[in-house]
Amino acid sequence: METKAVDKPRTLWPALFDSGWIEKFFNTPLDEFFNFGKVIQVPAVNVCETEKDYFITVAAPGMDKKDFTIEADDDLLTISARKEEKEEVSGRYNRREYNYSSWSRSFTLPENCNVEQISAVYANGELKITIPKKEVKASPKRKTITVS
Repeated sequence: METKAVDKPRTLWPALFDSGWIEKFFNTPLDEFFNFGKVIQVPAVNVCETEKDYFITVAAPGMDKKDFTIEADDDLLTISARKEEKEEVSGRYNRREYNYSSWSRSFTLPENCNVEQISAVYANGELKITIPKKEVKASPKRKTITVS
């Protein structure tokens, strides 16, 4: 039995369409091209409520206390962190990749939060924020107005 090789047809643009780069681009996860895995990293958050407090727990291993910034502005709580890893190596670098990580999360606070007494503790890779509740005087929802 005789076998013959099948030749690909020659086109005017072999480098553009013959190499399969279009198929590879559309059939490959975007992470391979753009490395979104390292760019978009927001830590997981748990929010819990008791009768007296709200608790926000942020999973942020490998950080230090000084890396966090927590701001409360009336009805908005913003938690952000920035970490820059510096590695001191003597000698010449053949390749060096810097590692910066930063993220920010914002939460709308309910009306019954006592913003003045919010506290935060970072231990064992978890940032724990306690938001005490305060009593809110209920305003009358319905009012009858007399016409004079």
